[in-house]
Amino acid sequence: MPLSRLYSIVALYVLTLFFSLAANAQSRIDSLQHALKTKPNQKLVLLIELCWEYRYHHPDSARLYGYQALKIAKQQNKKLYEAEALHNLAVTYEAQGDYRKSLNFNLEALKIRKQLHDDLKTANTLNNIGIAYDELGNFSLSLKYYREAYNTYKKKKHIEGIALVSVNLGILFKAQQDYKNVIKYYREANAIYTQLNKPREIAFTETNLGSVYFYTKQYDSCIYYSLKAQQKLKELNILQFLPTTYTNAGIGYAALGQNSKALQFLETAVALNKKYNNRKELAFSNIHLAKLMLKINKLNEAQKAANEALSIAESIGASKEVMDGKQVLAEILSRKGEFKSAYQLNLSANKIKDSLFQSDKTKLITDYQVRYQTEKKEEQIKLLHQRNTIQQLKLKQRNLLLGGLVALLVGLAIVAYLIVNRRRLKAKAELQTEIIKQQDLASKAVLDAEERERRRIASDLHDGVGQMLSAALMNLNGLFSGLKLPNDTELKAQQVLALVNESYDEMRSISHQMMPNALIKSGLASAVKEFIGKLDKEQLQVTLSTVGLNERLDEQTETVIYRVIQETVNNVIKHAEANKLDIQIIKDEEGIAVTIEDDGKGFEKDKVYLKSGLGLSNIYSRVGFLKGTVDIDSSEGNGTLIAIHLPTINEL
Repeated sequence: MPLSRLYSIVALYVLTLFFSLAANAQSRIDSLQHALKTKPNQKLVLLIELCWEYRYHHPDSARLYGYQALKIAKQQNKKLYEAEALHNLAVTYEAQGDYRKSLNFNLEALKIRKQLHDDLKTANTLNNIGIAYDELGNFSLSLKYYREAYNTYKKKKHIEGIALVSVNLGILFKAQQDYKNVIKYYREANAIYTQLNKPREIAFTETNLGSVYFYTKQYDSCIYYSLKAQQKLKELNILQFLPTTYTNAGIGYAALGQNSKALQFLETAVALNKKYNNRKELAFSNIHLAKLMLKINKLNEAQKAANEALSIAESIGASKEVMDGKQVLAEILSRKGEFKSAYQLNLSANKIKDSLFQSDKTKLITDYQVRYQTEKKEEQIKLLHQRNTIQQLKLKQRNLLLGGLVALLVGLAIVAYLIVNRRRLKAKAELQTEIIKQQDLASKAVLDAEERERRRIASDLHDGVGQMLSAALMNLNGLFSGLKLPNDTELKAQQVLALVNESYDEMRSISHQMMPNALIKSGLASAVKEFIGKLDKEQLQVTLSTVGLNERLDEQTETVIYRVIQETVNNVIKHAEANKLDIQIIKDEEGIAVTIEDDGKGFEKDKVYLKSGLGLSNIYSRVGFLKGTVDIDSSEGNGTLIAIHLPTINEL
């Protein structure tokens, strides 16, 4: 049985449904026409739907509505509806076999649907274009559009669409007698319909597979799929199409030499085709029944079947079946010895064969002409595209060259600017470095001078004034002890001795504050301990904690830290009204951290300019000289915390 039989089956199946659905369809059309009169704001949609409803049984009326919808859609610039109208108009022309016009409308619809990025509807249009090219005999373009539709459905995972295109690809490859691809696509469609549980479509694809396997001489598969389809059609009660499965199974058994089974199936096929008036199928079944009867040497039965096939084929104008019927009848008559009649039948069959060959040849030539024209146009388009590409490349090269030159000039200008700027910045940086260096040297010189002056004054006080006061005190003590003075005079003498003694102590205190011996001899920790040891513990309790001061620090660093602590403690005593004072000195790899915290009355930082007054300017200047930092945290009633950090000697 030819592969196209499945689609005659589908067509017949649709016709059987047509009359049962006709009343509902007419009712819907009446409803749409009423709405068209009463709902003018929905006119465009209603016209498109009416075009669709009329597409098969009244194509001319369908086009009337379709063209109106297309005009309105273009006027309102509604691309979605314009594509729908074009699609429906294409279907109306396809229904009347005008595939050229159908193709033109589908191509316009395709352009819009691609612009709208409506992938599924684009795939549907691609499939319709494939059908049109197939009917027009252009295999290559048909295959191109089918495959594009197939790939789009696959990308969108729309498996029913994949099955639809697979069926059409099977039909396309059947015309080329490429049965390997026919089987491939029909098996894919069958698998999808099985997955979707669509028993009717499964039965039809299995029927077609049975037919294809006969032509590939895979007779067991031909019988297997024919019997499977037969069972499903019975279950679905689609009895009108059963004869096809019987015919396919019968010719399969005949090819395997199982003549009794073949006879049984072919006779059943003939009987069922008569019952359901499948006339072309009846002619086909009778031809194969006649061949089987001839094979088993039942010439009269063979002649009867051949005559019946020939009569039916001639009445319906089925040229291929007429030719096959005459050929098998000629062979039967030849076996009977009726050579003249057999000869005449062969001549007649050959004429039909030549006619069919000429028709096929004409179709093939037309196909080649279409392909040639298409390929010629494609070559012209390709050539124009190449020329355009060459021109674009030349322009691009020219633009790139100009752009390169401009970029080079700009680059050179930027490089020159960067070099000049770099030199300027380098000179500026060197100048700034030198200024900072000179400032550091000046600061260091000032600090060194200050410390030297402190030492000189301390030394002068101790060695000069101190010695004279000490001698004066000794002399006065010796003088007053050897004299007997009146009481009031003795009292005045004691007061003089007390004043001289107090002056001597004050001088010693000032001398030690200006340059404590402990700082020179024992280092920072000892000097600070000695300093705070002289404070009144009842007035201010001071605690000192030192970490990492096992080795002496740099002389300047020790001096700066001592002076800062000295200045801070004096500020606390004078202004803070504190009871407790905590001092921490910690030396680690990062540097030296000094924290001084009291529980005094504190002050508001935003009300006091920290770098002036309260002796704080001295703290900032000394710490700044060693590139250190000073952080002060204070608020009224919450005491004051001063945190000082000095970097290591390597960082300075």
